[in-house]
Amino acid sequence: MNGVDLAHRATADPLLRLLAHGFATAYHRRPEAVWRAPYAFRITPPAAPPDTGTAPRTGWVAAADRQVAAAVAPRDDGMLHCGSPQHPAETAELPLTGPAADAPAWAARPYAALRALAAAGIGRDGADLHLDATLPDSVGLPVAEPLECAAALAVVSVHADRGGRPPVRAQLARLLSATVPGDDALRRAVLFARTGQLLAPDGSCRPLRAPDGGPQPSLLLVTARLPSEGREDGDSAGRANGDLTATALATAVHEALGAGAWSASWPGRRPGRSVLLLMPPERRAAVRAAVAAACRRADLPVPRLLRITVADAARRED
Repeated sequence: MNGVDLAHRATADPLLRLLAHGFATAYHRRPEAVWRAPYAFRITPPAAPPDTGTAPRTGWVAAADRQVAAAVAPRDDGMLHCGSPQHPAETAELPLTGPAADAPAWAARPYAALRALAAAGIGRDGADLHLDATLPDSVGLPVAEPLECAAALAVVSVHADRGGRPPVRAQLARLLSATVPGDDALRRAVLFARTGQLLAPDGSCRPLRAPDGGPQPSLLLVTARLPSEGREDGDSAGRANGDLTATALATAVHEALGAGAWSASWPGRRPGRSVLLLMPPERRAAVRAAVAAACRRADLPVPRLLRITVADAARRED
């Protein structure tokens, strides 16, 4: 096969064109499949009026309109060659069968996912893989699940193109859950999300809506920044900066709720430097101002503020 020439397709997404160009530069051929997968996040829906019989507010997930991408082409030597524009000095050559090798931290989860596929007879002959994460880690949206799902879907699609019988998405989700440690709820969002919909713990969907039936809520991801661009590097100064950041973020959340936000939740499984705020659209400016003012009072820089919309699941782009 000649592969997918996204790099020279004028109508393609510029990020995908760059990914395809990077793949061709690294492996001297075009990718045979290109996929993008959404960042996924946990969310606490706004409280509904009492006595409405609504579902619990915990355990919901959704997909963001920010995405990772994977480009892949098959090999015939049983090796995974992987690279990323974010980690140009950490390319790796890793066996898909037999004893596992030490993968770079950024590639560990995609490598585990592809070894699980290889053990199931899918893509075990090897692959060239290029992965692109469009948001920096400091933003706070979990990236491991989108990357592993993008890599797995790309390899599965190439397997199907060559006459194989790949698993459907539900089977792929079960395979990853059984073999690769991670957040299964976020994987479900990456694989099954729908635009404007939240996924419940039981797999059902419901629209993201205001408790009073008003316009669709706005989502704002707030990521605290360390003072003077300090580093949380384990020493006393780093720990002090981390404590200060956590305190300022808690205060900012309190101020945001007071300014009209409906709810606040950690986007990942555990607390971090980012929090997701849900609010009426008309209160967005007031919430932003309240968050910024809270951080200034704590002598922290104004936090990163990222608007998010609830998007669709992973899809093939070639």
